[in-house]
Amino acid sequence: MNRQTTLFTLEQIIEIQPLTKLQAVLTFIDYSIMLETFKIDVSKRGPKGFAYTSLLNALLAMQIDQIPTIKALVKRLKTDPVLRVTCGFDTIGKTPSASTFSRFIEKLSKTDVLEKTFQRMVRRAKTLGLINGSHVSIDASKIDAFEHAVPKSKIPENNPEFPHWGAKQDTNGNMIKWFGWKMHAVVDTTSGIPLGYIITPANVADMVMAIPLMNKLKADYEDLFKPSYYIMDTGYDIPSIYQHAVSFGAQAIMPINWRNTKTPPEGINWEGQLVCTMNYPYVNGGNDNGTIRLLCPHACGKANCPMGSSWCTSTKSGYIGKVKIKDNPRFISYPLRGTEAWDNLYDERTSVERFFGDGKENYALNNLRVAGLKKAKVFMDLACIAIIATRITKAEQSKNIAA
Repeated sequence: MNRQTTLFTLEQIIEIQPLTKLQAVLTFIDYSIMLETFKIDVSKRGPKGFAYTSLLNALLAMQIDQIPTIKALVKRLKTDPVLRVTCGFDTIGKTPSASTFSRFIEKLSKTDVLEKTFQRMVRRAKTLGLINGSHVSIDASKIDAFEHAVPKSKIPENNPEFPHWGAKQDTNGNMIKWFGWKMHAVVDTTSGIPLGYIITPANVADMVMAIPLMNKLKADYEDLFKPSYYIMDTGYDIPSIYQHAVSFGAQAIMPINWRNTKTPPEGINWEGQLVCTMNYPYVNGGNDNGTIRLLCPHACGKANCPMGSSWCTSTKSGYIGKVKIKDNPRFISYPLRGTEAWDNLYDERTSVERFFGDGKENYALNNLRVAGLKKAKVFMDLACIAIIATRITKAEQSKNIAA
């Protein structure tokens, strides 16, 4: 009996099938920085015969297909020929072992290859028009550690690479605690695409990392992004962040956190609005290069002041004042606090929450398989690369359909 041969190889069958999400995403991964960094290793296969590009594809497959562990990834590669071919491994033959992946992760953790790759893909997304960059949002999210939780007394002091205990309120106002890390991110509010991130132990306060994130955005992309607004929640409300935003020619948008303040400053109400002597919020009269015109709320028909406009001035137009944003950017902003325009800006902050939600739900952002900050960051890098590659893939597919 003669065995009938197949008309097509597995590679050919895969090629004529519709692309899976993983196949489509891997098409748009930028390997150039890794190839430049690991020139010798990539151009000459090692004793195991596994190219680093294929190993990287396999780790990205973990994020995209949400494969829970390295052990599960090794098993999938052994039993799933389609995944092997998709990642770039030989159809028949050995597949990487857990120790091979461990050595590769260790190598990645000692370089900035993945973060630089992510930044290059951000630039590509900007070129494609996916990212605006004029409004950005900053926030932090909890990331559980791979390590077993230990009491605070057993955590090494002054060791930024060891996980710690953190606590913060969730979106419903409930206090949650965890052992692990924080991912501090700055996100484009138009697209929800992350532009940069910093990983710290969980006990580092959110507000402490706002200025480093702003500086990092500038350092990583120079003049590619010039945000007009940095949007944050009330936990970031400290004067230095407002001043730093002004130094970049921007404004910080966040609600006032009065903390233990018993009385707001003179001329300010509890909502942080600029108010007249009768405690009515001033009306915005325009912005002249950082100088805000304040109009009498009574004269503008926004308040029924018992004293009338004559209380402040004898002119028929009512009181007109001027204040400069740079003098006190916490309370002086354009648009003014309490206006619909200010509220609409603040609503854009949810973009960073959506990024964290998407990363955890669809890209295993909160499923670390390694210990230590540097190795944990490898998987956070992978998640962010997968997220932006997915967005680029969809944009390119839409362009092809339209063409």
